[in-house]
Amino acid sequence: MNLIHEIEISYFRSFYKFKMRDLSDLNIIFGKNDSGKSNIVRSLNLFFSGNPETWQEFDFSVDFSEQRLIEVENSEDLRKFLYVKITFNTPANYQRSLGQRFYVKRQWTVSRGSEYIEEISNHIPSSRKHIVTRFLNKIKFIHIPAIKDIHIFEMLLENIHETVANSEVFLNAVDVFSKEIQNITREMFQTLPTEISSDTKIGAPTQLAELFQTLDFETLSDGETSAKSLTRQRGDGIKVRHIPELLRFISNNDSYDYHIWGFEEPENSLDFVASQSEAQRFLSISKENNVQVFITTHSPSFYLLDDAAIAKIYVYKKDGKSEPVQGKELSKLDPQTAIGEGFYLPAVADALKNIANIEARAKVAEERVSDLMQEINNVAMPVLLTEGRTDAQILRTAWNRRRGGEPPFAIRSCETGDENAGGGTGGGAQTLAVRLRGIANNHPHTVIGLFDYDQEGKRAYQLDKNFVDQVINRESFKKARMDAPTLCS
Repeated sequence: MNLIHEIEISYFRSFYKFKMRDLSDLNIIFGKNDSGKSNIVRSLNLFFSGNPETWQEFDFSVDFSEQRLIEVENSEDLRKFLYVKITFNTPANYQRSLGQRFYVKRQWTVSRGSEYIEEISNHIPSSRKHIVTRFLNKIKFIHIPAIKDIHIFEMLLENIHETVANSEVFLNAVDVFSKEIQNITREMFQTLPTEISSDTKIGAPTQLAELFQTLDFETLSDGETSAKSLTRQRGDGIKVRHIPELLRFISNNDSYDYHIWGFEEPENSLDFVASQSEAQRFLSISKENNVQVFITTHSPSFYLLDDAAIAKIYVYKKDGKSEPVQGKELSKLDPQTAIGEGFYLPAVADALKNIANIEARAKVAEERVSDLMQEINNVAMPVLLTEGRTDAQILRTAWNRRRGGEPPFAIRSCETGDENAGGGTGGGAQTLAVRLRGIANNHPHTVIGLFDYDQEGKRAYQLDKNFVDQVINRESFKKARMDAPTLCS
C-alpha cells in the first residue's frame, strides 16, 4: 500500500530541512550509525501518536534540532518550532472530497509543549477538513524499535486485545470463563448475612488489556516434544521473526483501514539466510492493500532488494545535519563513500549480483552432477534375476525382515506382464537361462541368476560352454567366460 507519498521534517532532532519524496509500499532507509535513520521512523510516531517513541514522551528541549537551537539563540527574530509534514496519496473513496493528494502538517512550538498546530492543504475547504480528521483516525501507526525486548511483545499483545476485544467469539469466551469461575466459587459468600449482601460473586474481568500483556506465546520446533516460551526460552532471532506476523494479524483484524509500520533494523539477531527470507517477506506484506512499511536497516538483504514497490533512501550526515539521497541521485552516490561507510549500494551491487548468478549456476551444476552420479549408481548396481515374480518378492521381504530397508542391489524377475494385473507371462528356469546367455561380456552390471532347486531348474542351470564351474566356500556356481558377469545358482 502506497499511502504516504512524501515526508518533510524540519528541526526535529538531527533534521534541519529534510524531505523524502516518491515513497512506495516498502521504504528502505539505510545509512551508517547515527546518520538519522531512526529519526525518520520516530518523526512518523510523533506525527501519528504525539510521542517520538513508544515509551518516551515528547520533550521539546530534547527533540528540537541542535543546529536550529544555535541559530535561534544567536538571533532575536527566529522562533523555536519543529514540524512534520506528510503528503498522502488519497485513497479512492476519499478522492472526491480531498483530491488526488493532500498534506497535513503538524507543528510543535516551545511555548505549546506537546500540543501542536495542524495545517491542511489549501485546496481543501474548511467545510471538508473534518473528512481529513476522519481519514487520519483510520490510520494506525506501530513503531518497532531496534531493541526488541519483552516490552515489544507486551505492546503487541495489548494491540491484539484491542483487535479481538469486541468480537462476538471473544465476548462469549469471556462470559463462559466468568460463569465457570462463579460456579467454582459460588459457596464462597453463602454464609454472609443478607444485610451485607444477598448475592456476591466474582465478576467478569475488566482489565483484560493488562491481562493480555502478561500472556505469552508457546512455540514448538521440529524434533521437540514440549512447547517453549517464545519470549523467555527462544533466541532473539526466532522472536524477531514472529513480530511481522503479529503485526499482520493486527492489521488484518482491527478496525483501522490503513496501517503503517515503522520497523527499525529487522535483521537484528538474524543470520544471512534468515535475513534474506525476512526481506522478501516484508516486501510481500507491503504489497498488500492495507500496509505501508518503513524500515531502517544495515543489511544488504534489505537495501539490495530490487522491486518496483520499493523506495530506497540513503541517509548521511553533513555538517551535523541528516541528509537524504534517493531516486536517480542514489545511483550517483560516490562508490568510495559507500564502501567507506560499510554499504554496497551502489558500489558493489553489480558484483554481488554476478556472484549470485555464479552461485545459482553452480547450484544447477551440482544438482546435475548429483543426478549423473545417481544414474551411474543405477547403471552399476548389481542385479539378481529370479525365475518368477513371486521369487523376487520373497527375496525382498526376506531382506527387509533380516536387514531392514531396501537391498543394495536390484531384484528382478524374468516374468513379464503387469504386476498389478497378476498372471504374468514367461518366466521360469528356461527363460532365466536364455536371459543369462544373452548378456554381453561388457555389460556394466554384475548379474546373478538364481535358479529354483527343482528338476527344471537343475536342467536349465547347465547353461552352455560359455559358462564354467566355480567353487567358493564349498558352494558351486557357474561363471561366464572372458570376465563376463558372475552367475550362480
